[in-house]
Amino acid sequence: MTELLARNPFTIIIPAFNEAGRIASTIAGIRKVSDADIVVVDDGSKDSTADEAKAAGALVITLPFNLGYGGALQTGFKYALKI
Repeated sequence: MTELLARNPFTIIIPAFNEAGRIASTIAGIRKVSDADIVVVDDGSKDSTADEAKAAGALVITLPFNLGYGGALQTGFKYALKI
């Protein structure tokens, strides 16, 4: 699935659906103010959201289909509790 980060006691979870073209700048903005781990939950996007998030330095969890905002957040929470 994904590698565990655990570099920082804080994790920022970003649920994302078809956010190519925007996700990298969001991650860059967060990096300016925080050194927290960033986890992007790609909620079944049909575009290059996951690739752009990885290139921007986030850990990406890719869901096989769209679960919606709540499902993506819950996935991120479950991941964060494991690290």
